[in-house]
Amino acid sequence: MRKVLVCPVCKSTDIALDAGGYTGKYICKDCGYVGIAIEMTEGEYEQIKESEEISKKVIKEKSHDIDEEEHKP
Repeated sequence: MRKVLVCPVCKSTDIALDAGGYTGKYICKDCGYVGIAIEMTEGEYEQIKESEEISKKVIKEKSHDIDEEEHKP
């Protein structure tokens, strides 16, 4: 499987070498983070993105349930 570089802050794969590679750091073109990047396989990256989407969905549903309970008489 192909390897990808991932931003540890926003999970983007739009990563480039910072300062032309002289610093050994990477820059995220999405959030501007400069530092180390995480290397993983495409499969690992897809798993992280899927679990992140599931977590967001669960949080949204729980938030909706709490809002409904607060508005009950």
